[in-house]
Amino acid sequence: MNDLDILRDAWAEPAPPSGEARTSARAALLERAAPRPARRFRLRLPRPALRLVAVGALAAAVAVGVTVVQSGGTDEHGRPRPVLPGIPAGPVANASEALERAAQAAERRPFTPPRPDQWVYVESRVRRGDTPNGPVSKGKTLVTRDWKRADGKKVAALEHGKIVFADTMPTTPPSDYASLAAMPTAPDALLAWLYQQMGGLGDTAEGRYETAYSMLGAVLRDNLLPPKTEAAVFRAIKQIPGVALARAHVQGRPALALARLEEGWLHEELMLDPKTYRYVGEQSVAVKNHTGHGDDGDLVVKKGDVLNMTIRLKTAIVDAPGQQP
Repeated sequence: MNDLDILRDAWAEPAPPSGEARTSARAALLERAAPRPARRFRLRLPRPALRLVAVGALAAAVAVGVTVVQSGGTDEHGRPRPVLPGIPAGPVANASEALERAAQAAERRPFTPPRPDQWVYVESRVRRGDTPNGPVSKGKTLVTRDWKRADGKKVAALEHGKIVFADTMPTTPPSDYASLAAMPTAPDALLAWLYQQMGGLGDTAEGRYETAYSMLGAVLRDNLLPPKTEAAVFRAIKQIPGVALARAHVQGRPALALARLEEGWLHEELMLDPKTYRYVGEQSVAVKNHTGHGDDGDLVVKKGDVLNMTIRLKTAIVDAPGQQP
């Protein structure tokens, strides 16, 4: 049984849950899904672990005017030369175009599937605030190193210099290679499948869009995907309303940021390399001042605050936990 099944079982029948119940359940789910240094085997959704605001108003998409130039130089006629064969060169004018190029790049990328007894290694730099949902400028940085056995039976993590093992826990969406490789690879079918997994989090159109965007971001962030699956994820994100280009930098370099405005004040951003279109990380950025209230205290956010950031450093297939590329 996964977290969403638990939530569904907890709600009484026949009456549907109230808005307050959905808000509380959603916050609890995201809290359980957030990364914890001492126990990091749960799926991490790409958002702060706790929302201190009321859910109800539909978030409107903010289209940020950004044109990102991607080119491999020019040919003898002065025209942009593609960096990746078969993928158009020149400016990326909107999120849909960036996502389609990312899908095409994933499909063309060489890939050898892991054997069932091999492990998928993911290394990330995670920056969090020193308070729940606090700005990362006042927090600390952790480098996380995780291994997942390709057959989905075990996971491992490096804690205090030692490899710690655990059984794979069921998550929604799945977080092990075997289950990810079995997900639908047609974008429409993938979205429909995700919508079926949401329970009370998908009761409204905005709830479905927001949760699907979070789930697909988590799939990109925490895993090494088969090319067809990765391409399907990018094309499924294309179909979610409200995704736009925004300005972002990763380790001092420009990035293609795919941003979705949520709850009227927060950009949830997925970031791509502007040349290769590989996924490189995520962040949550306040686009206006915001004050909220919750059980853990008040949340005061200023426009421009980055509330969490994860930069992916390495992914690889290795033969044993503890190995690094």
